[in-house]
Amino acid sequence: MEDQVYRQLYDVENEHWWYAARKEILLRYLDVRLPLPPAARLLDVGCGTGAILESFSHRYEAFGTDTAPQAIAFCRERGLTRLYCGTLDTYPPSEPFDLITMLDMVEHVEDDEGLLRAGLGLLNDGGHVLIAVPAFPFLWSTIDEILHHKRRYTRGSLRRVVENAGFTVEHLTFFNCFLFPVAWVKRIAARATGGGEAHDLDIPPRPLNAALRGVFRAERRILTRWSLPIGLSLLCLARKGGRA
Repeated sequence: MEDQVYRQLYDVENEHWWYAARKEILLRYLDVRLPLPPAARLLDVGCGTGAILESFSHRYEAFGTDTAPQAIAFCRERGLTRLYCGTLDTYPPSEPFDLITMLDMVEHVEDDEGLLRAGLGLLNDGGHVLIAVPAFPFLWSTIDEILHHKRRYTRGSLRRVVENAGFTVEHLTFFNCFLFPVAWVKRIAARATGGGEAHDLDIPPRPLNAALRGVFRAERRILTRWSLPIGLSLLCLARKGGRA
């Protein structure tokens, strides 16, 4: 990502409707789908500026890794210390992890399958990976370019990468479903007019920000029980090894 994006992320992650609601959704999802003990070891790969890693650290023995020194510096500003700056295949030897999270970062790397294989080697037998990625190549926009994405995924393409890396998919769903029509119309309009889109990192006016957060966070109860048929993102929970 561009250097200035890290500062903006750090400033908005706890208030921006998308980041705040996503954090609530993911924490509840793990509480229900994969309840882990407080002593569980978690590694957040691509931890960025550390907003969700900070929440994980209140629940688990949580570690973070990112390839960007700027991201690690912002994590330290949050008081986080269990950090590593580098690629996953050079992660220092350690006890295996119970859960690895890769939240909106797999789309940033050229070799997504290789990244997942590296994660597989750091997990306990039966350990899990939780992956969130942007959905649908046809939704590609200037925001993907600003964030240096390599691709967007379909259900099929994400499942293939995860399974080829040696994982067994336990749950695969779209999320950010309710706002999908709005985003689709915005992208069509931008292409038709040849204009760009508003920067998704800008916090909308307070009433709109609260409304969007409420709509998105409503999915937190749905995803613990069912799979959504469409959405702006995909969420995958997968286990190391075959089915029991």
